[in-house]
Amino acid sequence: FKKKLVKKNESVGTETTEERIYSFNDYDETFVKIKKVLWILGLRLTRNDSDRVKLVHILFFIYLYKRQQWIKPFCMKFWFQVFYWFEFANLLGAVILEIIELIRTVTGGSFEDIIASLGMIPCMGYLISAILKSYKICYYESMYENLINELRNMWPQGKVTEDEHVIISKALKQLNFVTTGFYWCNYALIIGCMLPCYTALIQIAFGQDVPKILAYLYWLPFDPLQPYVFEVLIIIQTWHTILSIMGIVSGDLLFFIFVSHITTQFDLMSLRIEKLIFVPTDQQLINIYPLAIHNKHKRNDQVASTEMQNEEIREDVHQKELLDIILRHRTLIRLCADVESLFSFSLLINFINSSVIICFLSFVIVVVEKWYEFMYKTAMVTILSQTWLICWFGQKLLDSSKRLSQALYNCGWYTSSQKIKKNIQIMLFRTGKAVGVTTYGFTIICLASYTTIIKTSWSYFTLIYNSYKMNQK
Repeated sequence: FKKKLVKKNESVGTETTEERIYSFNDYDETFVKIKKVLWILGLRLTRNDSDRVKLVHILFFIYLYKRQQWIKPFCMKFWFQVFYWFEFANLLGAVILEIIELIRTVTGGSFEDIIASLGMIPCMGYLISAILKSYKICYYESMYENLINELRNMWPQGKVTEDEHVIISKALKQLNFVTTGFYWCNYALIIGCMLPCYTALIQIAFGQDVPKILAYLYWLPFDPLQPYVFEVLIIIQTWHTILSIMGIVSGDLLFFIFVSHITTQFDLMSLRIEKLIFVPTDQQLINIYPLAIHNKHKRNDQVASTEMQNEEIREDVHQKELLDIILRHRTLIRLCADVESLFSFSLLINFINSSVIICFLSFVIVVVEKWYEFMYKTAMVTILSQTWLICWFGQKLLDSSKRLSQALYNCGWYTSSQKIKKNIQIMLFRTGKAVGVTTYGFTIICLASYTTIIKTSWSYFTLIYNSYKMNQK
């Protein structure tokens, strides 16, 4: 037993050493889930065709058309664009049909019909959010690709220190857990939305007398429950469900991934700043203090003693490293500004939409949906987790940018030259302002925003529910 335990501990140590070696593959693996989602939507982020390639695509299309052959993958981007705009038209048509049906029900139906039609509002909210997020990805394709490439170039290569490994591995584990869980949670939402329709369809096929059910109420100029038409509509609504949910997932997953990588770079920079200046231990700086611990792992004794002996070499090394840190910090601030421009408006719509959707989902779950049905309950869990994750990643970005000022203060600046002190003081002023993402300039996205959304939704829900109970009396 002792031999096995020793072998197990040795293997664990070997695995830890191997895990400290990173490459671009570790970065690329974080985009596996989002690439699957984007393929469903007909979108790509990392392949831009030049004008010359587009011209060749057109000529090749004409050549194959004359020869009556199928188009090869050579024209892949062209067909991706056709597929995306076809799906965009599908979602836009679904929104229009639901709005017409909602207006028709509200103006001409009874109070019970109006209450039943409130379940259409969350569906329209999902459709509108999906259209906005997918269109943003399509329109700003070059900006998304630039973000991916720049963060990829910053990714650590080769063997890293133990402290850096802790930061990187923790960030990768969290991101993998969030993306995988969020990805499959939304697939569960698809199943929950369409399961009642297919259950009724199977029961009818086996001869049971059950009412036909459609997931969404579309305005149609014909009877949607007639034979064959009902089955086709179920397939169409299934496709609309997949498109709407994947459209929302695409924008959210990209936000999670970008913010996670930027946060990781901020944390690595904080660690690098704390190890910037070597300070020898003495009676004041003992070995158990954090600054002494960081200096212990910074450089070997020979390099440190050389720096301490030659003041000019030490200042030159510190100046070059500090300049590189400043440039990296400016790049990260610019990338955060890109994330702000790409996601701020859609996040504003998302937060407003979430407040409304949570309110009406709560009402439908309490009043309309039966206890054994899970369509709206699954949607409620998904929307709550989605909103919380957005706020949590926003809070992580704020906290990681604030840690830079603390790292600058703890870097041993008091032993450096006057020039280095001035540069560090300027950086302290700049890092005093936290970097974050806003909802189009209104509020900074953080965990406090999640509390505000829940409070607003609860207020709307109590207002509607009390009005409903008064009408029932």
